[in-house]
Amino acid sequence: MADSSVYRHFTNLFVHIRMPLFTFLSGVVYAYRPLRPEQMLEFSGKKLRRLGVPLIVATTVLYTLHLVTDHRVPPASQAWTIYLFPYWHLWFVQALLLVFVAVIAFESLGALSTLRQFLLVFALALTLYSGGLFEGHEILGLNNATYLLPFFLAGLAAHRYRNVLQTPRALTLTLVCLLWSQGWHSYIVLTRTVPPIDPVAHRSALNLLIGISASLSALQLLPRLGLLGKIGGSSYPIYLYHPVFVAAALSGVGARLPVPTSLLFVMGGSLGIIGPMLLEQAAARIPGGRLLLEGTTAGLSTRPTPSPTLAAEVKPAA
Repeated sequence: MADSSVYRHFTNLFVHIRMPLFTFLSGVVYAYRPLRPEQMLEFSGKKLRRLGVPLIVATTVLYTLHLVTDHRVPPASQAWTIYLFPYWHLWFVQALLLVFVAVIAFESLGALSTLRQFLLVFALALTLYSGGLFEGHEILGLNNATYLLPFFLAGLAAHRYRNVLQTPRALTLTLVCLLWSQGWHSYIVLTRTVPPIDPVAHRSALNLLIGISASLSALQLLPRLGLLGKIGGSSYPIYLYHPVFVAAALSGVGARLPVPTSLLFVMGGSLGIIGPMLLEQAAARIPGGRLLLEGTTAGLSTRPTPSPTLAAEVKPAA
């Protein structure tokens, strides 16, 4: 779409909320069932299975589809690079693996056990976020992980230190920060022709403030909605495979029929949600299907304990 289109404006408006919110929720869900010292090996193995297996499968599926549809992909002799370096939207899962490695290390050292210690770790995360220390170091999504880490830690703190961060006074301050930061960002997007914004490459204190304040505000203010809860329960497969179903809508309908862009937008978005949910149901009927699709085994629940917050509506990649 053209940079001046309403679709580009829509995408750019919320670019600093989407992935930060998803990462924040992963931190919240982790805080429900945090690492215990005696379970470090078991916890690490489960996270590796939960994130690593679906990542490898989804990367392979996406690469294969790109190969047969004549997309530009690494040659067969370099196909191994798709597993070591960020590959399309799957960079998030790869980077989240490294975030968990960092969190396991912090928890093992007791560095997140008090608010004072947490603030020191959070200051380190902010330094990594803004310092550009790993800029250009993309192996295993290292640079991307430094982008996600502050939002994950913020989600962890929102639950672990909720007596500080989920109070009326904290909510008022959070809303003020959100209105100012997102308001300024919205003014820039809506009054200028802005090309696609890459949030990882264009980091700033303003963008960080948008992501954290929006997440904290949503955690306390958004009501529970049954439909969102149902969709949220499948959010991991949706994230992994939505581009496959969106592309099917674009190539199957948009390339053959004179469909208005607005209708194609709705069709693609809907199929990107419904398709992976149906795929999840099909995988549950196949031995090993859930393991390959979302890193879980039969009978194993990965849903957090019900809570009257937004976090209970979503099952992030945690």
